[in-house]
Amino acid sequence: MQVGTATVESNPNANYLESRYFWIAYTASVCFLHFMCSCFPFVSTSTAWLLTLNVHNIGNFWIMHYIRGSPFGAADQGDNRRLTHWEQINHGQQWTNTRKFLIIFPVILFLMCQHYSGYTLEVLLLSSPSFLLTFIPKQPFMHMKRLFGFNKY
Repeated sequence: MQVGTATVESNPNANYLESRYFWIAYTASVCFLHFMCSCFPFVSTSTAWLLTLNVHNIGNFWIMHYIRGSPFGAADQGDNRRLTHWEQINHGQQWTNTRKFLIIFPVILFLMCQHYSGYTLEVLLLSSPSFLLTFIPKQPFMHMKRLFGFNKY
């Protein structure tokens, strides 16, 4: 019997996002969110897409770019306590398939929102801030950066 030879991933945040099943579940959850937004009789199609986009982007920003640390316990010995969830994915390696998926998904959702709203200026002005809020922090030049001192400590 060999003792101490088991390898344990130091940060489980790097594991579950790499699964294709997560990608399917993520897409299905956004489709369900859109279905729930469009179920109300007084909500138009463009408003439902705008709600879907804004709720997704604000939630994505909060989970991926604002909350820091590892939610799965202290197996990392505190190494990731100052990193956001996005910075922990694939141990900070840029342009992996997981990161590409999580970058492209809000772009496609933004384009779908624009298309189904008829490319109106009002929807563009209401959806652009939340889109930029979730798109800009995902870019490589923003890795480990904190704007205006927010979430620095």
